[in-house]
Amino acid sequence: MKKTSIKAILAISAIICITAGLFALEGIIPEWLAAAVIVVSFPAFVISLGMYWKESDKEGDYPFVGY
Repeated sequence: MKKTSIKAILAISAIICITAGLFALEGIIPEWLAAAVIVVSFPAFVISLGMYWKESDKEGDYPFVGY
């Protein structure tokens, strides 16, 4: 996966999580809907963050990811 696509997934998932949280705080969407959106988008954020950090390393191994 290219670093630019990893950055895009990272940014989009972070924006979705933050927006859902802010919308719930303002009362625009119900809290259960914000929780559902965050539960779905947060794993994409965590995985893409790990891939982004690992992409800068030249070793080529992903330790503790799926083993």
